[in-house]
Amino acid sequence: MDPIAPITGSVDKIEELIGHSPHPAIVALPIGAWTVSNICDGLAMLTGKDAYDDVARVSMAIGLVGAAGAVVTGLRDYSYIPKDRPSHDTATAHAIGNAVVGSLFTASYILREMDHQRGRSTGILSRMLALAGGGLTLYTAWLGGVLVEEYGEGVKPVMDQMDDGDEDASRGRERLSPWSPLGVHGD
Repeated sequence: MDPIAPITGSVDKIEELIGHSPHPAIVALPIGAWTVSNICDGLAMLTGKDAYDDVARVSMAIGLVGAAGAVVTGLRDYSYIPKDRPSHDTATAHAIGNAVVGSLFTASYILREMDHQRGRSTGILSRMLALAGGGLTLYTAWLGGVLVEEYGEGVKPVMDQMDDGDEDASRGRERLSPWSPLGVHGD
């Protein structure tokens, strides 16, 4: 028995329900939470108020929980991209970059929690790790956008056309048909 089958089966059911991979929706949670954390780090350094450190730490933890869901759904989506497709290298860079992002925020969170339990303010190393994670998140999120908007990954009509050997199929916004609920995109 496949140990991850229940997880991928659940993701498949969610995809059927919403009509696309849940990955793009789930990634909003860690990106948003880590953005709040980075902003609060800046505010804590400017004002010296411990409340900002608390918000930064809690929002970072929320982002880490959300990242777990993003990893599961992202790996599932990645598994559907054939290695010979041009987007595979971009998807690999996206995944590796996000693994580094998650590691940076995890290390930052552990250091913050240790400082908090000792009654100390957040240390500079914790802040620098989070800032590096936030900066790298901008790049990996952009790569995710490239995968969808330029390569059409995760967009069923485009993926189906590519699987049929039509590598010149419409990409990005041109992929939507006139009967799409999002309307015609283009001119």
